[in-house]
Amino acid sequence: MDGAMANQYVQTDLRDFLAAVEAGGELKTVAGAHWDKEIGAVTEVLYREKVDRAPLLLFDEVPGYEKGFRCLYGMLGSPFRLALGMGIDPAGSDDRRAMLDAYRERIKQYKPIPPNVVTEAPILENIDRDDDVDLTKFPVPVHHEKDGGRYIGTACGVITKDPDTGRVNVGTYRVMLNGKNIATSYISNGKQGRIQRDKYLKDGKRCPMVIVVGIDPATYIAARYTLADHIPELDWAGGLSGAPLDVVEGEVTGLPFPARSELVLEGWVSPDETALEGPFGEWTGYYAGAAKEEPVIHIERVYYRNDPILTCAASQKPPHSHLFERCFIRSAGLLDSLEGAGIPDVKGVWVHQAGAGRTFVAVAIKQRYFGHANQVGLVASQVNPIGYVGRYIVVVDDDIDPTDINDVIWAMGTRSDPKRDFTILDRTWSSRLDTMVFDDKLYNSRVVIDACIPYEHIDDFPEVAMTSPELAKEVRTKFPDVFD
Repeated sequence: MDGAMANQYVQTDLRDFLAAVEAGGELKTVAGAHWDKEIGAVTEVLYREKVDRAPLLLFDEVPGYEKGFRCLYGMLGSPFRLALGMGIDPAGSDDRRAMLDAYRERIKQYKPIPPNVVTEAPILENIDRDDDVDLTKFPVPVHHEKDGGRYIGTACGVITKDPDTGRVNVGTYRVMLNGKNIATSYISNGKQGRIQRDKYLKDGKRCPMVIVVGIDPATYIAARYTLADHIPELDWAGGLSGAPLDVVEGEVTGLPFPARSELVLEGWVSPDETALEGPFGEWTGYYAGAAKEEPVIHIERVYYRNDPILTCAASQKPPHSHLFERCFIRSAGLLDSLEGAGIPDVKGVWVHQAGAGRTFVAVAIKQRYFGHANQVGLVASQVNPIGYVGRYIVVVDDDIDPTDINDVIWAMGTRSDPKRDFTILDRTWSSRLDTMVFDDKLYNSRVVIDACIPYEHIDDFPEVAMTSPELAKEVRTKFPDVFD
């Protein structure tokens, strides 16, 4: 996989991306599925059977809605589609480690590019203002059977602006409909959008907010990536795509949003009005974090293209339709953080699907000194994106493939001693979405597992019983029919 292929594949228009996905044979249109639970169920059942080989699902002709008002699930839910979205050559995208290497190689050459403000754009084809705003005109799904309502924001970008620094943030936070022109959003403590929002609310001011419901791949990846506070996501998306991202400034807040979005909501978060939000089937695979009062968002403008597409994501018990993309993006982010911390000889990481994209992480290193493995594990347990609701961090030697759960557990079982090699940390960053948090004290604990060969025995540890690469190549050549 050639990281130099870069910007040839990056799409800042969802429709161009869908054309490329269809050309690659990974687009499936589904007609007639109902917005109330059925769309979410179709997606879950399919992805549970096919995991990260299921097609992108585009739901049309939703009962009660005009043809062309569509819902999309699994935008980046396969290696091929994620490679397209990230701007790396999709050929050979079956190898997770090669994909990470290719992406990391091109990201080292990347520079943020500020967006370009335009006044004419596809997103301005239709604008509903003030009393004309009716969010129920769109086929907003009830994603899970016991959700507290219809969630219009799932695979979305929530845009806010820091009142002190002026930095524009784009994050992916859930948004529930509470009426024709009002919504609520849950944003976990410590997230950049929450910090920015609460600065306004604590001063008794309303917070400007834009919610990009139909989002392009480059902006969505930027919203999902954990960036340093000084890097605006829209600039990062421009760097990813190799050109300034065209943006429109909202009529009522002035906040920028991508010009080729499908559906955009603009309004204000109230400092003194709340409404019940939740529950919602979350990334943990549970209805975690019960219904709770959250600040009301008053929507004053709705912008949408003709025949708009709502980009959607429904988390369930793993596997599900956006888990591969989540694991890849967080793995890349963890590599960034470890490199930024100056940790030497990190050879690979993987945030595992079975851990819901957060709770089970493997890091492979080339051991160089006493304490190296524990150092890596402790740092990995606290930096972004693992610092938030992490649980198990396993450090392995570089002969172990961190993306292979069998390899990782084998190393745990044969190279670690629970009494010596388990380090437990307490009072670490958690969330009310954490199933093991039972009160309003949002702490958790986590464990770092040193599953590396003890450094003092690195030269005399038992040899692995495995066919050598040379002999494996020889028998593959000699007996080709066996390996067809």
